[in-house]
Amino acid sequence: MAQDGEPLKGSVAGQTQCILDSIETTLSRAGASLNDVVRVQVWLSDMAHFTEFNAAYSTRFAQGFPARTVVASKLAFGVDVEKYWR
Repeated sequence: MAQDGEPLKGSVAGQTQCILDSIETTLSRAGASLNDVVRVQVWLSDMAHFTEFNAAYSTRFAQGFPARTVVASKLAFGVDVEKYWR
């Protein structure tokens, strides 16, 4: 979801960046960063989006990637990307 509570629209890369921005903001409030994330679960509306998603995702983890699962599934609100992180 966007900051205004509306579903994210636009490109898969744009949706991925917005989600990662939101996660980064939440982590920074707790004194942490994306480098502290150890596991990410990603849902894509179609695995055909994987290359675009992965290109955007890859730019945000400078010190290596956390463990990751990527699943394709129909997503609520017509979004193309959803994430769960720890």
